[in-house]
Amino acid sequence: MNDSTRRIILIIVVLAVFIAAFWYFTDIFIYIFAAFILSILGGPLMKVLQKIQFKGRTMPQSVAAAISLVVIFAVLGLATYIIIPLVYNEIQQLGNIDTTHIVEGLQATFIQIETFLAQHHLLPQGVSLSKVLVSQVNSLIADINFSSIFGNVVDIVKGLFIFAFSVVFMTFFALKDHHIFWKMLKKMIPTTLRDNFDNILAATKSQLVRYFTGVFLEMVVVGLLDGFICYLLGVPNALLIGFMAGLLNIIPYVGPLIAAAIGMIVGVTSSLAMGMPLSVISVIIIKVLGTFLAVKLTDDFILQPIIYGKSVSAHPLEIFIVILIAGKVGGIWGMMFAVPAYTLVRIIVKEFFGHYFIEMEEQI
Repeated sequence: MNDSTRRIILIIVVLAVFIAAFWYFTDIFIYIFAAFILSILGGPLMKVLQKIQFKGRTMPQSVAAAISLVVIFAVLGLATYIIIPLVYNEIQQLGNIDTTHIVEGLQATFIQIETFLAQHHLLPQGVSLSKVLVSQVNSLIADINFSSIFGNVVDIVKGLFIFAFSVVFMTFFALKDHHIFWKMLKKMIPTTLRDNFDNILAATKSQLVRYFTGVFLEMVVVGLLDGFICYLLGVPNALLIGFMAGLLNIIPYVGPLIAAAIGMIVGVTSSLAMGMPLSVISVIIIKVLGTFLAVKLTDDFILQPIIYGKSVSAHPLEIFIVILIAGKVGGIWGMMFAVPAYTLVRIIVKEFFGHYFIEMEEQI
């Protein structure tokens, strides 16, 4: 076995170990990923703070990291403080909906449907479709409570505490000790591959930073557009709709669909709680769908080509296929990590096996 073959086998083994570790310790990698993103967001503030001088001395890195961390979580806390009451209000409104009033407004439509079903022997005699629907909707709303939505409170609190503590701890040291994640990873790389690792790091760092910065800006722009347009169109709770649109936009392709469904639910429940007639509520639904469609087209044809094309140097069709495969393998989490993982794989393949592709092109 020659050195080249040994090197290839070693590369495959190292990659297999990292993939297995990621698969088994998914939750820990999510903590690391969250800390990595927060450290990127806090990086510019860190640079500004470290330029501040007091009596000829620059601010210590630990102090700058602590201040940056406090600012990041203050912004996140403010957003949570604003959004949580809106979500709670929506849940309360959902439980106070008078389903009988809704059905009465649709009585004529129900009569036509019942007549059609009875003529085709699809509805038993003596059974009222409106009564069945009211019973089912009331049962569904009765089941919607905090315990069914958020699960076991104790487990949720425990999980959130572990997540928050882990992310805060790792983010602090990621801000304080620049490139700490890469340095830790390098220590686990065999010495014979460390020169290649430096090349991979240089290429990966710039692309991933550009990508995540672009994704964050995309979330902000999409959320602001959806919320602002809904506000101009008179849709109730436009702030909550915009926030959910921006937050869920991190999930490629599926996220905007989920956000649109949530936006319609928020618009409808808020309108019903305000006593609006059904004719107005139908217009609200059209406004919400029209807003999400317009913003989605803007995102697809303007924002995403800039982010994916310039940050990871990949064609939108290429990215779409990668996300489909990742969604099939890993679900929602797979779709969220698809582009960064694909970027890393491309860089690794180019670093270790790029010369093979060059030789093949020369032969062709």
